[in-house]
Amino acid sequence: MERKRVVIVGGGYAGVQALKILAASGECDVVLIDQHPYHYLQTEAYELIANECSMTRVMIDLVALCLSYGDNVTYIKDTIREVDYEAKHIIGNTSGHSYDYLLLCTGSRTAYNGGTQGLREHSHGVKTLQSALSFKQQFEQRLYSRLESEGGWCSEPFNIVIGGGGLSGVEIAAEMAHYIRIFHRDNTLTCDNIHIFLIIPHETVLEGMEEYLIKHATKRLIQLGVNIINHSRITSVEEHALVLNETEAVCFDFMIFTGGIVASTLTAGMKVAKNKKSQLIIDEYMRVTECEGVFAAGDIAQLHDPEGKLVPPTAQGAEASGISAAVNILALIQGKPMVRSNIRLKGMMIALGGGYASISLLGWIRFSGLIGYTIKGIIMRGYRYLLHRQCAKGLKRMPQNKRKCRIGF
Repeated sequence: MERKRVVIVGGGYAGVQALKILAASGECDVVLIDQHPYHYLQTEAYELIANECSMTRVMIDLVALCLSYGDNVTYIKDTIREVDYEAKHIIGNTSGHSYDYLLLCTGSRTAYNGGTQGLREHSHGVKTLQSALSFKQQFEQRLYSRLESEGGWCSEPFNIVIGGGGLSGVEIAAEMAHYIRIFHRDNTLTCDNIHIFLIIPHETVLEGMEEYLIKHATKRLIQLGVNIINHSRITSVEEHALVLNETEAVCFDFMIFTGGIVASTLTAGMKVAKNKKSQLIIDEYMRVTECEGVFAAGDIAQLHDPEGKLVPPTAQGAEASGISAAVNILALIQGKPMVRSNIRLKGMMIALGGGYASISLLGWIRFSGLIGYTIKGIIMRGYRYLLHRQCAKGLKRMPQNKRKCRIGF
C-alpha cells in the first residue's frame, strides 16, 4: 500500500508535538513546513527581553529535529499562502506541495485593533523571535540614549507602557520592572524616574483565571512598582503618547502591546467557518469539516475542552491539540476509529520577575515565590532538554560541512 503523505504547516508548540507522534509511528511520510528554521519558545520570551537568557535559549533547530527521525521526515523552509483543499495542494512563496493529510499549526499574531489609530506603528510585540529581538534592542537603545544625554541621572521621566493584562502582558511587565531594578543596582545609576504602566481593560489582570493567580500576580506587580491602570482601553496612539478611553492622555518613551490574538494570515483566504478572531472552527476530532483530510491545532483553531468551554491560547493547549490531531491522522491511516479530543489545561504558570513565579497545577498544587519559580523552571527545562536531545541525534546525521553552523541552535 502506498505510504500516505502528511504535511504539517507550522513548527510551533502544536506542530512539534504532532511531528513527534507522526514521525515516531513510521507509518507515513511527514513534511514539516515553516517560514523559520527554528521552533520559537515563546513561553520564555520574557527572559530574553530582560537579558536573563541568550537567543539560543529560546529556539530549537527544526532542521536537526526533522533529521533525527530518519529519511521519512523532511523540513522545508517556506511560507504557505494558500490551501487548495479540493486538489489537496498547498502553495507557498517558493514551492507547492501535495498532501494526503494536512495539519495546520501556523499559530496566531497580535490582534492590533484596526480602529485604534497608530497602535501598530508605535508599539512593539513579542509573538515572534524577530519582534522580541527588535523589542529588546530598541528598548535598550532608547534607555542608553536617555542615560547618555542626561549623564546617568534620568531626571526626566522614562515611561514604559504595556497594553494588555493577560499572561504575556503581566510577565513582561514584571520582568521589565525587575530588570530595571537590577540595572539600577548593578550600575549604580539613578533611574528612579523610570515608570512602567500596565493598561488593562478589565478590573484585574489575568481576567478569567483563578483568584489565587490574580491575587499573587497583582501583589507582585505592585511590589515591583508597576502602575496598573484598569478599566482603560487604548483609543489612539501617537509616537510618544496614547489616549485612553478617548479622554486621558499618557506620555510614553516605549510601548509594548500584548492585547489579544487573531489567527495567522493563512486563514484569511480559506472559505471555511471561522470565529471573529479568524480562527478555524474544528470538530471534536480536530478536523476542518469543510475540507477533507485537513486538521488544525494550536492558536489557528478554536479549541474546546470536553465540556465545550473555550480553551485559552496557551502553549499547553497547543501541545495537547497537536497531539490529538496527530493521533487522529494516524487512526485514519491505520483504518481505526478516531478519538474525540480531550484538551484540558493541567494548570497555569506565571513568571513574575526574577526568581519569582506563581503556579497552580491540577487544581490543588499552588505555590508562589521561589518555589513556584523553581517548579516552573524544571518544567520548562524538561521540555527544552527533550527537544535538544532529539536534535542531537539529527545533528549526527547532518553532513559534516553543514554541521558546524548549526551548533548554536
